[in-house]
Amino acid sequence: MAGGALAYYYSGNRIYRFNHNSSSEVSMRQASENALKYFNHILSGRKLSAKIDREIDDPETGLYKVTFGISGESMGSKSQKINAYISRNGKFVFPQAIRLKSKVTKIPQNNKPKIRLFVMAFCPYGNLAEDRIIPIVKLLNSKIDFKIDYIVSKDQKNNFSSLHGDQELHQDIRELCVQKYSPNKFLDFVKDINQQCSPRNADKCWIKVARKIGLNRQKISQCQKKEGSDLLNREMSLSQKEYPVDDSIHFNGAEKSSVTGSPTLIINGVIYSGQRTSRGYLDAICSAFKNKPAECRTKIKDNSQKVPAGQCNK
Repeated sequence: MAGGALAYYYSGNRIYRFNHNSSSEVSMRQASENALKYFNHILSGRKLSAKIDREIDDPETGLYKVTFGISGESMGSKSQKINAYISRNGKFVFPQAIRLKSKVTKIPQNNKPKIRLFVMAFCPYGNLAEDRIIPIVKLLNSKIDFKIDYIVSKDQKNNFSSLHGDQELHQDIRELCVQKYSPNKFLDFVKDINQQCSPRNADKCWIKVARKIGLNRQKISQCQKKEGSDLLNREMSLSQKEYPVDDSIHFNGAEKSSVTGSPTLIINGVIYSGQRTSRGYLDAICSAFKNKPAECRTKIKDNSQKVPAGQCNK
């Protein structure tokens, strides 16, 4: 690329400046081509390449919004799409447009709130969130539709993987199997696993936990072997969807987000970003009822500290 490129940083996000002679507005195609040349320049060393997938003249931001497809040797058969915003003079590209004013989305209300907690089996933050929310789930019981979902990904060989290793991945599957076939014992299974097992010993440790609470170990093992891939594919699909967020200020101004970190709590389809205490969870879930049940008035002795804001990211 003639003249090279300069890189600037702002609030942790890169803003790339191109060497472009004209200070006046350029066409969307010209701006996209400027960005494409730059991306292909920096991707070439990783044996990757970019191509323009979609272009939009975005009236909300006053910028050109361009989707690029990234592919190459190191990604195998997979490809990735990324969005970028380009200034109208074709000089700057921004990885994202950050909304400066918070947009709040209220959690919808219905008769039986749908609650989904996304975790990794041995993410310490996810385990703390489970410890805080399990008493709330037991309190509200059949008045809510509660499930735990698991955050997994695929490696370069297209094999499933989990952040804390193979034994965590296996435990993700086992917990999905228990949730499917023994839902009444699932929460106790998760709680005991969190207390007694780790990603270093889970493949043996789970057996004594299952025996203690009376689970059919053979059925769980069969499920893990025969249904594991299907269960994980479904989990990946759920985590890759985009969900509205309750407050965009917590998501760099974005109004929607996929699930990338453990824990992530979704209430009636909206990602919750409030307090991760038992009291916080109870209040948030109860706000999703059209008519709050009596259990919502339960006084909780919440002497537990808030779950740290950190999370395990895939």
